[in-house]
Amino acid sequence: MPTATLNRPLRILFLGMLLAAPAVRADSYTDFQDASARLEAMVAKATPQSGLPRLGDPGVAALFAQAADGPRLFQAPVVALQDMNQSVAVCERATNLGKAYYTFGLQRPLLLSGAELQQARREQVTQNLTNYGDEMAALFAFGVHCHAHLIGLMEAEFSTQPAQDVSGAERMRARAFSKGSSSMFANVVQFVQVPFWNVVQKKRMLEAAAQHATANANLMAPPQRERLLTSLADADKDLDPALAPALATIRQALAVTTCTGLCQYY
Repeated sequence: MPTATLNRPLRILFLGMLLAAPAVRADSYTDFQDASARLEAMVAKATPQSGLPRLGDPGVAALFAQAADGPRLFQAPVVALQDMNQSVAVCERATNLGKAYYTFGLQRPLLLSGAELQQARREQVTQNLTNYGDEMAALFAFGVHCHAHLIGLMEAEFSTQPAQDVSGAERMRARAFSKGSSSMFANVVQFVQVPFWNVVQKKRMLEAAAQHATANANLMAPPQRERLLTSLADADKDLDPALAPALATIRQALAVTTCTGLCQYY
């Protein structure tokens, strides 16, 4: 029997093993980088006529599933995300995508000035929230998960030495980080009272904020927590029941008056 005939069953068996083997897939960090790059390219090419990439497009939804899945990315972060600088870059990338949706069309030259120009800009932002609220909500919720990851890295770094031994420069760095992160958290939490977001969008962002409410509260000096808590005093008015559990968790975290964590560097 010819050698080729003898080898044929072996080749078929080997091919079958290859097809049966699970596909080697990229890690979540690589997925994020690739999907974000593709989304950025699509956003850069967007025109007023074409609009921005929408979640209703299955291809875009697949990219968002990789670029805005915070729990998957940070639950067991790859080695690269143990580095603060690379982690900050991830947060900035997602934040910039969210801002691109929020500010879409604002760069167009308008033959207006003063109050008329400001009104036109406000109307454009309102239109963006109407058109792209789902996309912004996904990216802003991801931002909450991302900042919580940064908080974990900072807490781990500063826990290696007693507070009294931390230098003035390092205290300033902790304070600046805390102010930036807590400001972002407060903005997302206060979206519960913004009429332009629908319930599904608010729920996505609030649930992310609730998941990391304690970590974010620990960034804030107690008076800051009290101010944010006070700002939510009217949030229960006409509140959709679907938002109540997340809001209650956030309020509970903000009501703590003790200072543990990075808030001690204020």
